[in-house]
Amino acid sequence: MQIKPIYSFLLLLFTLASFDSQAATEQDTISKDSLLVGSYVEGPHVRYISSSKVEAFYVVHDSIKNKTRKISKTFRFKHDTLTFMGFAGNDTLTYTIPHKIKPESGENPSNNRIVVLGDIHGEFESLLAILRYNKIIDKNNRWDYGDGQVVFTGDVFDRGNKVTECLWFIFQLEIQAKKQGGMVHYLLGNHETMALLFDDRYVIDKYQHAAHHVNFHYSHFFDKHSILGKWLRSKNTLVRIGEQLFVHGGISPELIAKKMSINEVNDGMRYHLNNYTELADTTLVDIFLFSNSPLWYRGYLSRTPKYDRISLQEVLKTLEFYNSTVIIFGHTPVARVYPFYSFKLIAMDVPIGDPNYIDQGLLIENQKYYRIFAHKEKERLQ
Repeated sequence: MQIKPIYSFLLLLFTLASFDSQAATEQDTISKDSLLVGSYVEGPHVRYISSSKVEAFYVVHDSIKNKTRKISKTFRFKHDTLTFMGFAGNDTLTYTIPHKIKPESGENPSNNRIVVLGDIHGEFESLLAILRYNKIIDKNNRWDYGDGQVVFTGDVFDRGNKVTECLWFIFQLEIQAKKQGGMVHYLLGNHETMALLFDDRYVIDKYQHAAHHVNFHYSHFFDKHSILGKWLRSKNTLVRIGEQLFVHGGISPELIAKKMSINEVNDGMRYHLNNYTELADTTLVDIFLFSNSPLWYRGYLSRTPKYDRISLQEVLKTLEFYNSTVIIFGHTPVARVYPFYSFKLIAMDVPIGDPNYIDQGLLIENQKYYRIFAHKEKERLQ
């Protein structure tokens, strides 16, 4: 699958919808909608009203009555943090939001314990199961991995029906990990950029229905005025931990030819995402948003009309440039987590939640590589 010309597409479509931010403590608006979907509680979505005040809201749909309502409350930051309890449906989770959301460095020191998970695609229960079984989180779904690190290689969005739950879980896990000296790295994938750039080809009806109810395009849930949108825009495209390099799709020879450092790639992607309708410099659009982008490139496993499958020599050139020994990536589906090119590449994207596959991730422990599962013991990669 090749990306459609998003850049020109964006310039022609979608202006920001107005958002009715009322200061009332709770708002219920009843309406009907033409999309036929099951009952749901979608949210919370949190948007800035001012630098110190936000509105949190849910969209709640009753399929029997075919009625939809928006439930909202306003909250203020106290010092550097805002904390509130879920207040719609069965949501009683506690949400903590730092006042300042800043990008992390893409270059990190080595760590003896790293868990890597491929494309999640809204499969919340499967995500929790594999993390809980491997003692990354406790029975209350809170960080239990000490100073270990977890890497999500992107594509938390689309296809599944609990994308918002996955996003908030990873956001909160990131905060919890830092308190224990650990780290959570959430890499951008192509489906993250689609969600941010108004490409809703894989957005399920539930989310289209909720967005329509509040006069949004789905991407407006994650625009620059939202907490989740600001958080997503802080995420990296490339992350190196010690000598292990992580990316969603892959690093194309065209990208390597630009000789951009890890942090230059990360900054470049943020620039293109934040300024996509008014880029001062469009010379790198193909590298960041199209098929040679680290979010879309499939050349590690596939050949396409645009490129051949990458050679070992080209992989070695990439590893040398980024001072790494292995590249770990998702994006292109595989039947199992496996290494190839003599452990120079490790493929991660086993379709999670799909009954035709066994849910699995990667554990890097004391410089050894293991497959991990939700219901059986780890096994060494050979």
